[in-house]
Amino acid sequence: MKTMKLTLAAAVLAATGWGTSVTAATAVGPICDAAARVGSTTYYSCSGSSHNALDISNGTCSEWNHRGMINVSRHYAYYGGCANNCSGGTSCNGGAGNYYVVTGGSGWDFRQLHLNSNGSSRSQTCDRCALGLVGSTGNSTGAHVHADNRQYGTRKTAWYTSVGTTCGTNANCSNRLGTPTL
Repeated sequence: MKTMKLTLAAAVLAATGWGTSVTAATAVGPICDAAARVGSTTYYSCSGSSHNALDISNGTCSEWNHRGMINVSRHYAYYGGCANNCSGGTSCNGGAGNYYVVTGGSGWDFRQLHLNSNGSSRSQTCDRCALGLVGSTGNSTGAHVHADNRQYGTRKTAWYTSVGTTCGTNANCSNRLGTPTL
């Protein structure tokens, strides 16, 4: 009976993500444009309150593709329904706007927020595919891609600080920006 209870407990832990393995993935820039740059990192606008994520833009809205950043085929779960926007300031989807989540093990996920939707915007499994357009949906102050790595909802910074990504880093889709845990 004791063995059965332990086996059941292990199955429950595995089903909830506690028993699943975690891996590191490479994250590249989300915008295929030479003008794409990291505009904010650990501190919002690189000079203010805690942000613990990357904000990346190329100075345009709804023009350049917003691509999946993970450099290996992963499932991108899409959460949409927000009207396309270039100036932000709405509370759609709790402030995230239209966004994607790549789920990993042990409570880890990688998120990309604020995109404007287009024909590419849907849940899909892919490697650096087009997800939508750079936008400003949700609580946002201008067109950009917000990217963060979380464990059980807490934003972590080591995924980009460990590779030296700072404000002004080139965020072209061919450049490595970090190593998120999944």
